[in-house]
Amino acid sequence: MSELAALLRERIGATGPITFAEFQNLALYHAQFGYYSAGLQRTGWRGHFVTSAEIAPVFGRLWARAFESMWTDLGRPAQFDLVEVGPGEGGFVEAVLGACAGRFADALSYRLVERSPPLVERQMERLSSFDNVSWVASLEEVGSATGCLFANEVLDNLAVHVVERTGAGWVELLVGLRGDRLALEAGPLSDPALERYLEDTGLQPPKGHRVEVGLEAVELARQCARTVTRGAVVFVDYAIDASSITKRPAGTLLAYSATGADEDLLDRPGHKDLTSHVNWTAVATALVDSGMTVSGPRSQRDVLAALGAAEMDEFLKEAHRAALAGGRGVDALRALSQRQALGVLRDPSGLGGLQVLAGLRGVAAPWELAT
Repeated sequence: MSELAALLRERIGATGPITFAEFQNLALYHAQFGYYSAGLQRTGWRGHFVTSAEIAPVFGRLWARAFESMWTDLGRPAQFDLVEVGPGEGGFVEAVLGACAGRFADALSYRLVERSPPLVERQMERLSSFDNVSWVASLEEVGSATGCLFANEVLDNLAVHVVERTGAGWVELLVGLRGDRLALEAGPLSDPALERYLEDTGLQPPKGHRVEVGLEAVELARQCARTVTRGAVVFVDYAIDASSITKRPAGTLLAYSATGADEDLLDRPGHKDLTSHVNWTAVATALVDSGMTVSGPRSQRDVLAALGAAEMDEFLKEAHRAALAGGRGVDALRALSQRQALGVLRDPSGLGGLQVLAGLRGVAAPWELAT
């Protein structure tokens, strides 16, 4: 039994069941035992999963083109704010900053929103050679921004409530105890906002179907929209719309750990990542209600194509050929690895199947600017 499981058993035994959202927040972000806040590396080749940003620098280089296009579309302001929420190990920002040059590089102010002190420490060490990066612990500390707010695989890690449709209406699945084990049990909806969310997104699945309700994702979308006074909010995530959610009887929640993916969500809290597909319908509605227009969702494969993935592939192909001809084995291997990474990013059955949604205020979508 994990340390956090013991604490949860004690708490639930004393005060009663908790919502799955509260359980998920503790499992991921408990100050001492949370999956992300305990200080261990969770993403990247040394972690339990690899995101697009950590596959290779080519992902950040392609997005650097998009950010510069947005800066131009905004009239080349003296300062272009690039705000990244949940920057992980810092691979994306490192690649973006390494690809920027000239007037755009001079205008770029990069702010990382990160609440984990151990991650901030690793990010600072990795990015020590750049002088235009700063850190904040919350989005509220950013204030207002002209530029782009970017969140890669962030929304799917925000806590969700779990509800189930019954013959008598909706019930919420709470985390309680069955003997000495954590177990799900049905109870009344814990928050009126859950019913409003279900009504607003038109979710009417058959009886017995479970649905995740991402109130935190909706609130983050609203915060992001309030932050960007001119520019774009870009979300990259595993997501589906409301109509597709109802086709998944058991919902979309999964756990990830060193042993791979599983559906035992309550097992060993603090040692597993818990993630679910984002409801684009709810997120898009939040952006529109906040005064933004919405573009997408589009597949990551299509977005990267618009940002110049084919051109990048040809460049790397030629770099690999030239390095081989010149006897520069290390350079040849580096170019080959970059091409292979680009293939992974464009694979529709893998990372290429991620979806991209943008909220826009006074700027075109990055994939429209690049085409």
